Amino acid sequence: MFDLDTRLLKIFFEIYQYKSISKAAEQLEIGQPTLSIALNKLRAHFHDPLFVRIGNKMQPTELAQQLYPMIVEILNRLKLVENYNIDFDPQTSAYQFRISMTDISHLVFLPRLINYLRQHAPSIRLEILPIDSQTALMMSNGDIDLAIGFLPQLEAGFYQQTFFQQHYTCIASQQHPRLTGTHLSSEDFCQELHVDILATGGHFVVEHELQKHGVNRNILVRLPSYLGVGLIVRDTDAIATIPNYLAQVLMSQGGFKSFDPPYQFPQFSVKQHWHSRVHQTPSNQWLRQVCFKLFSS
Repeated sequence: MFDLDTRLLKIFFEIYQYKSISKAAEQLEIGQPTLSIALNKLRAHFHDPLFVRIGNKMQPTELAQQLYPMIVEILNRLKLVENYNIDFDPQTSAYQFRISMTDISHLVFLPRLINYLRQHAPSIRLEILPIDSQTALMMSNGDIDLAIGFLPQLEAGFYQQTFFQQHYTCIASQQHPRLTGTHLSSEDFCQELHVDILATGGHFVVEHELQKHGVNRNILVRLPSYLGVGLIVRDTDAIATIPNYLAQVLMSQGGFKSFDPPYQFPQFSVKQHWHSRVHQTPSNQWLRQVCFKLFSS
């Protein structure tokens, strides 16, 4: 018999989350042999295999399923102790926040946040991560402080706060050879070439509404993110349907004109999300207040 330490509990947690020895080892930045030795110690301690290989995954035993919520609670409480700093002072703190953002948030929000920090919290640093399938897990692990964007996969244990409601706008080059007025008709929309963006659910919202009207766009190019849409629209005769707050950023740079779409696309909420483990953490509370102040309508 031996004492269980935090390292072993974290190893149990990562194997449970990823259902993979190799992925758990990668996440913890240790070798697979080291992780296997630790798993054997856990098995010996609990007199149970804890995880058994079924197909390509390490599935938890019944005992492991019973242990999991207790281990999560222990790790969460340890994280609270590690992060506890009742005297958090943004003007002197050198804390590095890890924020998960959509690509559109990089363009719209990030410059404003950086400028605010340079003035009010000069030693604070940021690390920006994408929103992907691992975001919820990393937030629950404490590896991400805040997420800004569309995260429909979040379940119990998360908080959210709405910044503002958003709608879609069509943009075209200022030099577009055919679109010269201020109105975009359904005929114009169907005849023009389009840039489609396969990002953060927006593609499916737009496409679903168009399907209801029997509209098939003539797609010139599909992009994985919003980061390149401005340059393509400005330098070609293609148009794009994008969130209005990105359209406003591009319009401020010049070279674009905007139109209300001829179809009523659904509005959506732009939100910030955080896990319950950091809800009472002073540094995280400060960051959320700053973001709400800067970005809410």
